[in-house]
Amino acid sequence: MPVFLSAFARLQSWLSPASDQTLSVKAPVRILRVVSPIIAKLITDDKIGESYRCATSHWFRYDGHPLAYYLGSTSTCVISGPLLEHGKAYLPTGAIIETPGFDVRLPPEDAHDLDQQIQQAIENTIVDWVAEYQEREPAPEPRHPPGATVDLDAILDDTAPVFHPDSLETRPTLPKTRKLRRSTSSSKGGQHV
Repeated sequence: MPVFLSAFARLQSWLSPASDQTLSVKAPVRILRVVSPIIAKLITDDKIGESYRCATSHWFRYDGHPLAYYLGSTSTCVISGPLLEHGKAYLPTGAIIETPGFDVRLPPEDAHDLDQQIQQAIENTIVDWVAEYQEREPAPEPRHPPGATVDLDAILDDTAPVFHPDSLETRPTLPKTRKLRRSTSSSKGGQHV
């Protein structure tokens, strides 16, 4: 059904290009701070907006909102929320596994265990790929090359020379002078500092 609605919306926008509508949302400020950038990206009429809409299209297929969505070549696993307090840990509400010829809903404990196993498998795959990549390719240049070292004890000592970053010479620092605070009397007899 969403495919037909999307096609109908595109057809409608081609037939009457000035058919933009206004969306107004009323929500607490703390929620709007987080949601506003997401909404702005979802409604952008370009390839980036289309990518965001495709990435979130699976949100509406399930009863509970997905906390994690693992997509295989023919199978999917959706870890459902909200998180439930279980002793000192939080567990997902459940999970849905969809694979050809087999669909199952998992209880919170099994969903948590499966989520941990999938995350560990992903981590292992990434680490293995990086190790293999590093064997094939030369090491990349560091993003932040190391800079000149500075003697922290010298910086803390007001009288010691300190490395000046604009030149490769050391310059003595001037001793710091203490600023004296002036106190003024108010008409009520108290003092303000």
